[in-house]
Amino acid sequence: MISTQTGQIALPGSPIGVAWAFLYGYSGIPAATYMPQLRGLGAGFTKVYLFWNQIEREKGRYDWSAVDAFVDQLENPEEGLIAVFSASKWATRTSSEMLPPSPAKNPEDYYRFIYDLVRRCRGRVRYWQNDAEPNNPIFWAGTKEEFVIGLKLFYRAVKDADPGAVVLVGGYDGMFVPPSVTTMPPFPTQEAGLAFFDHVLKEGCDAFDVFDLRLYGDPYTIVPRVEFMREKMRALGFEKPIICAEYGGPSIFQFAANRQYRPWITAWSQGIAEGHVQHNPVAAEIAHLYETMDSLPPETQMFMLGCSPQLEAKLQRIQARELVMRNLFAFSAGVQKTLYWQLLLVHGDRDDLMTLMFGKIGMIGSENGQLTRRFPVAEACKRMTEAFRGLQQVSRIEVADEPEIYLFRVERGSRGPLHVVWVKRDTFSGEDAPQTPFRWEWKANAVSATDALGQQIPAHIRNGEVYLPISLTPVYMES
Repeated sequence: MISTQTGQIALPGSPIGVAWAFLYGYSGIPAATYMPQLRGLGAGFTKVYLFWNQIEREKGRYDWSAVDAFVDQLENPEEGLIAVFSASKWATRTSSEMLPPSPAKNPEDYYRFIYDLVRRCRGRVRYWQNDAEPNNPIFWAGTKEEFVIGLKLFYRAVKDADPGAVVLVGGYDGMFVPPSVTTMPPFPTQEAGLAFFDHVLKEGCDAFDVFDLRLYGDPYTIVPRVEFMREKMRALGFEKPIICAEYGGPSIFQFAANRQYRPWITAWSQGIAEGHVQHNPVAAEIAHLYETMDSLPPETQMFMLGCSPQLEAKLQRIQARELVMRNLFAFSAGVQKTLYWQLLLVHGDRDDLMTLMFGKIGMIGSENGQLTRRFPVAEACKRMTEAFRGLQQVSRIEVADEPEIYLFRVERGSRGPLHVVWVKRDTFSGEDAPQTPFRWEWKANAVSATDALGQQIPAHIRNGEVYLPISLTPVYMES
């Protein structure tokens, strides 16, 4: 048995969280009281995005309603992260209600705004973040140099207002293939993203406490991606904790059949970056997909609204599996906290690219005005958080001569260890393959095995070993 990656949880508070959604108390989305539902899933960490324009539409006149609605439902400061977009109709270089954010016209206005915001929440919200994914022109209409200038101003304002607060640097979208992964081609724009954050790490290292690396994309590249960014910090002479403030999957572009549509992202991004928020440059192309839906590969159809119940159920099973996989990979790599994207199931128009990409990722939906409808990924989250309760450390264990078997040991303090195992197979079709016999040393006298979908797995102990069938669905094993 060889422990190949080990992650110790050191940051206080719950390591497992779920972000709300992109809008909170803005543009028609209510400032909902949702923490009871989130805690009901076993999660204890969350995030909302707020916009400068949302809070201060006119200089010096604040609307604290969304801020207060969020903060008032937190039971302790470790539960909360507020990410603030530098988007304003009057205060930023690019006039914008939401996207894209841009540098402040007057740095003193930005400092005052952030200071007053954090001061209002002092001691009640631990984590603060400036913007998000600034390597993408949708989310930052400025240069990398201007981003670092804003980061330093943000850091000073946060610390002046609340010395106990923790600053996350605006999150890197994580869409890159590290050099150690030779089985995948690089993302088309990854060099620009890496170069952006090379500058942020070098020039802004004293202006953040925690690095945020988002973990979308292929889950099997999570560990090398985390280590790659950690090595970049080490090469510069420092190492900050890493959290993942957004993850989820599968994404539509994980499947080869859908990669032909990647250019749509560039077209959509350029439109938003140029301020055409209401213009959808790929609407006609997506509408054509719906017109020809029955002829499309099932890997495409399952992301579309109104697909067959069978494909809808398959997508939900994949989401449940990847929820567990992504967390185990992240924690074993030393990531301190994770935030699933997103809690609220909400989407825009059918022909919007974001609907195609993220329209089905939510955990809970509204019924009669109440957040009471749970989707299968929410139930998978509840099973996972119960299995992981007491999480202290995660280690990946290599299984001799079985490189496709993934086995993890989860230390849970007084609860005793949990083991999680699955076999790597094709994400879409792998569930149709026969199960694989698995055995492992087992010192306890009993074993319980349940998979990520809630199915009981037959397991028995013989001569100090546990025997059970495994598949691509993670199985929780405990005594």
